[in-house]
Amino acid sequence: MTETRPPPLDAHVHVWNTRRRRLPWLPSGHPLRRDYSLTDLAEASGGELPQTILVQADADPAEVIELLDLAAATPAVLGVVGWLDLLADDLADQLAVVVKHAENGGARLVGIRCPPADQTDPNALTDPALVRGVRAVAEAGLAVDLLLRPAALIGAARLAAAVPEATLVLDHLGNPATADNSWVTGMRALAEAPGVAVKLSGVTGHLPAQDAVDVFGVALDLFGSDRLLFGSDWPVCTLRTTRAETVRRTTALLPVAAHNDVFRGTAQRVYRLGR
Repeated sequence: MTETRPPPLDAHVHVWNTRRRRLPWLPSGHPLRRDYSLTDLAEASGGELPQTILVQADADPAEVIELLDLAAATPAVLGVVGWLDLLADDLADQLAVVVKHAENGGARLVGIRCPPADQTDPNALTDPALVRGVRAVAEAGLAVDLLLRPAALIGAARLAAAVPEATLVLDHLGNPATADNSWVTGMRALAEAPGVAVKLSGVTGHLPAQDAVDVFGVALDLFGSDRLLFGSDWPVCTLRTTRAETVRRTTALLPVAAHNDVFRGTAQRVYRLGR
């Protein structure tokens, strides 16, 4: 009998309303500059809304509240990775307010992401103010999602060493174009920090087939399946492919023995969904 697996827990999904969100990374005329809702996600997922982690798309703390309210009204949304300024002096106070809002509404804030853009400067990741902010997020029991380019990976490894109690989630495998020496070296340094997990997101739709095989292979060898988690990066993935094809390609690129971790277990642990 063929084993029936549950649909994957999608740990990287965005929704936005262009009337409320500035989204400066989407200029006028960009194909993604339109509204994307959970109804659209359900339609892109065969008619049923997958279990989902919503991730920030706008550098605005008001978006966190909007996403938490959406999560509170939607059982399939298991958590929110929101935006707060990690450099802010009053970050701990802001975190307390947002966590309380989540609890009051029955939603769950599971992480913070604070990118000005995809980070390329490794030194920025060990700026004392950022280290202080990451420590505050860790003390609040939340993960920190990192949006980086390969050049910044070594800085992320230094950040992990500076705040060993933090749970860091590297989005989109660090955005590699290929499994070149620079990317592999940075990933190897990151893998030495046990608190770092890697999100298999944002690359399966555009990397050539062999590059995708190589990148996934390196990630699996260095981190093991228990530190890898799946994210579709919907709707950004639709610039190159469908969400269904993203799921299919990710599934095909991994050994069957890794599927339970990558498609569910790691996200549950990293984002503390069982607490």
